Amino acid sequence: MALESSTSLSPSASSGGRSLAQRGAAYFGMSGSEEFMTAAILFALMIVLKLINTTTYRFDSDESQHTHVIWAWARGFVQYRDVFDNHMPLFQIMFAPIFGVIGDRATILYWMRFILLPMYFVAAWCTYRIGELLFSRRAGVWAVILAGLYSKYHFISLEFRTDNLWAPLWLLCVLTLISGSLTAPRALKAGLLLGFCFSVSMKSVLLLVALLVGASIALFLVGRKELGQSWPHLARCAAPFFFITFLVPGIIAAAFVLGGAWRDFYYCVFEHNMLQHLSPKNHPAWWIFIFPIVFPLVIYAARRIVRAGPEPALAFRRAFIFLICGFYALALYSFWNLLTRQDDLPYYPLAFVLVSGGLLAISPHFARYGPRIGGYLRHVPLPAFLALLYLFLLIASRPFWIDRARLETGLLRGVLKLTDPGDFVLDCKGETIFRQRCFWPVTESIMLERIARGLVADNVSERAVETRACLASMKGRMPFYGRKFIWENYISVGNDLKVAGRYLRPSPTDSKRMDFEVVIPAHYKIIAPDGPVEGMLDGTPYDGARFLAPGAHTFVQTSSRTELAFFWAQAVDRKFIPEKFSHPRRKR
Repeated sequence: MALESSTSLSPSASSGGRSLAQRGAAYFGMSGSEEFMTAAILFALMIVLKLINTTTYRFDSDESQHTHVIWAWARGFVQYRDVFDNHMPLFQIMFAPIFGVIGDRATILYWMRFILLPMYFVAAWCTYRIGELLFSRRAGVWAVILAGLYSKYHFISLEFRTDNLWAPLWLLCVLTLISGSLTAPRALKAGLLLGFCFSVSMKSVLLLVALLVGASIALFLVGRKELGQSWPHLARCAAPFFFITFLVPGIIAAAFVLGGAWRDFYYCVFEHNMLQHLSPKNHPAWWIFIFPIVFPLVIYAARRIVRAGPEPALAFRRAFIFLICGFYALALYSFWNLLTRQDDLPYYPLAFVLVSGGLLAISPHFARYGPRIGGYLRHVPLPAFLALLYLFLLIASRPFWIDRARLETGLLRGVLKLTDPGDFVLDCKGETIFRQRCFWPVTESIMLERIARGLVADNVSERAVETRACLASMKGRMPFYGRKFIWENYISVGNDLKVAGRYLRPSPTDSKRMDFEVVIPAHYKIIAPDGPVEGMLDGTPYDGARFLAPGAHTFVQTSSRTELAFFWAQAVDRKFIPEKFSHPRRKR
């Protein structure tokens, strides 16, 4: 067939293009060149949008948090002991050498997104191969396009987060298991990949259970003898699978034991995450009934899939993937303590494989309802129309021409300019990335709940004073007393950054006298928006930056400035001023 195609080429470019489309359609088993060209255009748009949105989509606080932990590894700190993190460490350890090569750059989050981007294509390749093994190459192609244009998967999968290494590893594990007959070496490879999943995230417990439940039920529905499997052979395959699955994270845990950081590791990875009754709004109690009510229906549907399968091995693969999807989604929403949008990353590609195969199967049936509909569906199948809908929704939900990512770059540029490597900062989750945090806990959902219950001390203010943290950022959530401390003792300089200082208020009895209190010990300057300031600071002439200890201080102005502030001297020297001074209020 390839020879016939090559001999039919004409010199014209259009004829060559049609021949290429026809060969592509034949290779992927598509209805014709129209479907192939539609898929190719949609795939190209998917890639272009992925690259553009990687540079313009706003950065999530988790991305900064992961990058801060990676920075800590690259600077010789130890995860869990020196910086808080509630994830397994493989992701951060892998990227620490890369971070060391790139260095402290304000654009670091762009770099990290693009460095992780190949894992998206690994996931796409796995999606295609799983679709091919379950249905056809055609179904695999449309599964990749549907998943890539689905807005939730599209945007989450471009972020720099542990889940975007975790999910592709999981897909590789599933692909390994279904790409051939079950043997001990294949089980060993799959177990190694799942072990890497555990080394990235302990959420892999749910993946492991979904794998076991899906395989067990599918084996029962199809029949062990029909698949040519014996119990001794299954045991010989299961043993290396479980051994290597738990060996990989076990080695990592042993390394922290030998390094003397076991208690910190255990608390952050296990104890911290196991907080009961975390968020009734995020996970209502009645959701626990979803699983026992719906999962029997999933099993019934899997039984129908098995009966419709042309041969036992294919029926097993289809039922296996269907049961994994059904169990994972239902168990996640029924039993998982805290639901996040990234938890669905391992689920979406497999789900779209099933959706793609189902839509391709029913497309011929829809074509019978009318000549016009039939004409369209004979050339372009249902997945194409769904992909087109997803494309419009993707662009409408987050217009790619609006750059929401540069805000983080401005913040990081300010951090690098304002502070020295040894300075401490006060932030929520590590959004300042390149500096040590004065407050060890990360103020995400679980930690905030622990603070609210009194399980973790809200000592933000004490730690800020002890470490002399003169720079603060409050892009995320902060405990009540932490927020109050920042509002009272820091002044905004723009880009979500705040610098230690306060505005000075005249005494009720003397407009030239200003009494104020310093909380964070540091060198400060008295500044005004309209010129230099003169006067007496604590009884001596004010002549520039001066170290002010915690406590009460007095400034008596001899100049005629109307608005004064004491401000961290290092910020003044580096050309930062209060945002209020740079944008004065208009006089009415």
